[in-house]
Amino acid sequence: MREAIGGTWLVQIVVVFVLLFTGFMCLTINHTKAFNVKNEIVNAIERYDGIDLSNPDTDPAMKTIVAYLKKASYRTIGSCPDASYTGYNRDGKLDNKNATFCIKKQNVRGVDYHPEEFPDMSYYRVVVFYQLDLPILSSAFNFRLTGDTKVIDVGDVQ
Repeated sequence: MREAIGGTWLVQIVVVFVLLFTGFMCLTINHTKAFNVKNEIVNAIERYDGIDLSNPDTDPAMKTIVAYLKKASYRTIGSCPDASYTGYNRDGKLDNKNATFCIKKQNVRGVDYHPEEFPDMSYYRVVVFYQLDLPILSSAFNFRLTGDTKVIDVGDVQ
């Protein structure tokens, strides 16, 4: 009888380690996918020298981002960190509560730059989401990944 109980404990330990390893692999794969999505969003914004956050339907950077999201089948959603971010769903529509990604425009006027020399310099902060893809725990563990564009001379882009 003692060996049967010991065998049960051994099976439970093996199951726990398999679940931990599977969770770690899921988290790593999702983080990598979110990192690639964040990089593609940043590259699209830099390629088109900014993004029009108020009119995403006609913006070429947003069209590039939406096409990439559909091609990459990225579906993770989250909530934007605060009200200064503008959240978008997979189709490029405004959605702060169930956003696929969030963008915030930061003006570069302050200690490092002189406004008279660089009047329209800005950069964009991008937030994407990833989660632990286990059936029971997926809603409990939702993480954010943040990235910034280079400083862009945005001119008249919103």
